[in-house]
Amino acid sequence: MGTDTAASAPRTTVASTALISHPEASVRSRVNYVLARLIAKPIYRVWPLSDTGIRALTLLDGAFGLVPAPATVVQSVTELGSVPIERYVPQRDADDALAGATVLYLHGGGFTFCGAGTHRRVTSRLAQLLAVPVYSVIYRQLPFAGVGTAVHDAYAAYRRLLEICPDPGRVIVAGDSSGAFLAAKICELAATDGIAMPAAYIGYSAHVNLDVDLRDHAVIGRDALMPVSAYTRAKQKWTRGPVDLRGARSLLQIDPAVFPPTFLTVAAKEMFEADILEFAQVLGDGGRDVEAHVWQQQVHAFPVLDGLLPESLQAVGLTAEFLRRVIGARSSTAA
Repeated sequence: MGTDTAASAPRTTVASTALISHPEASVRSRVNYVLARLIAKPIYRVWPLSDTGIRALTLLDGAFGLVPAPATVVQSVTELGSVPIERYVPQRDADDALAGATVLYLHGGGFTFCGAGTHRRVTSRLAQLLAVPVYSVIYRQLPFAGVGTAVHDAYAAYRRLLEICPDPGRVIVAGDSSGAFLAAKICELAATDGIAMPAAYIGYSAHVNLDVDLRDHAVIGRDALMPVSAYTRAKQKWTRGPVDLRGARSLLQIDPAVFPPTFLTVAAKEMFEADILEFAQVLGDGGRDVEAHVWQQQVHAFPVLDGLLPESLQAVGLTAEFLRRVIGARSSTAA
């Protein structure tokens, strides 16, 4: 069974929020969903989150880091604000809607593991589809640093990107899971400090609330991939320094006015589903332009799997359509 396209998917509009349902899943996605429940989730449940156990998880990023970027994208390593970065530059120019735009991408992984290597497929794909440079931030995380430090690094990279990008008014912040939390914090801190705001915000299975484990465990425990117990164990280490968390612990506590046009994806029954849908509603009620896609039988942050699942490709394609619409509309208004 194929997935719904955005054109055929049921759409409900509440305030400025478009909620788009994708009720069917491909065979490949259904198999992936079952394997996640049977294999990956039990492993996460028992994996030791000692410093040694967390360091062992870095091998995952190293293994994925052996996968090269596609030939249509030039990959390089650089820095933004003294923060390591992998940069992906497409070998073609963007269309008028996205000309001069740049993407700053923050990888997920619970502030614990993953990196530019595990997310190279999705960042390269975005560079290909959008035909704009994508910067993947290698921020500090556990066991060496907590959430406050990750936010500090993400924001430092953003501030430096504003200084070197072609158009500071066209910087898109994006991320998955905990990376989407960091991308949202950039929006919050940029507004607080009075610097250029992001032109758009992309959140794949956004980690909206650092205290999601306080929600009903019978509900958040339905996630096919992430055990609540593993989340709670990781959370105990998030306050580790050296930089304290600045600002809100939950995106629901942030003034919706600081958010630019927002694109969200959520896997039905994932741990963050209720928070993400509430976040979309808050933004919509605040007059923000929001497009939220709800997918059945998908795992948390499935868009980062790129070509492994047809729905992953579709989600990234819908992201590109959204960005062309909202960034292009701003250009038309400015003209």
